[in-house]
Amino acid sequence: MLGNIVPWHLIILLFSVIPFALWIIALVQISNSGATTPMIVTWVIVVTLLPVLGAISWFIGGRRSVARRPPAPPSS
Repeated sequence: MLGNIVPWHLIILLFSVIPFALWIIALVQISNSGATTPMIVTWVIVVTLLPVLGAISWFIGGRRSVARRPPAPPSS
C-alpha cells in the first residue's frame, strides 16, 4: 500500500491536508479555550484569514495568553 506513494502524493499531503488539519485543530481549541467572546472572534478571524500562520501563532502564543487569564468571578 505505501509502496504506491509517488512524490506528488506527498506534495498534496504537505500543502493541503496538513494545513487543513492544523486549521481545524486551531479552531476547535479556540472555541474550547474559555476566552472572552471578543478574543475568540479575533482569533477565529486571524486563523481563518491566515490559515497556516494564524494556526501556528495560536499554538505558540494564543493558548498561553488565554491560559494565564484568571477565571472570571461568578456573577451573583
